[in-house]
Amino acid sequence: MFSKIRNLFAGPILPEPDAVKPPEDGLYQVAADASRCVQCGICGFNCPVGIEVREYARRGQNVTDSRCISCGECIAKCPRGTLNWGPVVLLRDDNSLEVDPDSLPVMLQLQPRDVK
Repeated sequence: MFSKIRNLFAGPILPEPDAVKPPEDGLYQVAADASRCVQCGICGFNCPVGIEVREYARRGQNVTDSRCISCGECIAKCPRGTLNWGPVVLLRDDNSLEVDPDSLPVMLQLQPRDVK
């Protein structure tokens, strides 16, 4: 029985290598689609730094844990395609957004307004 469970976590199926690396045109975090997550825990089991990725995925949030090294192992091992790379979302302690406009993808960059 334990060998069957162990095989779930050590599956040979991996996505394309490009799907694991973060894009190079900005800052990215692991992002989750909560509607696809079935709470299997494979993502957190394969995290080399021990982040409970499943909790972020369950809530549909970006992985904002400072220990994340953006290796993409959780994305590679997720059997449902729940995890992917998404733009960085930075939150202050008071839950207000902290946005560095230069780090956003071009389509999300804020245009300066001429205020008189």
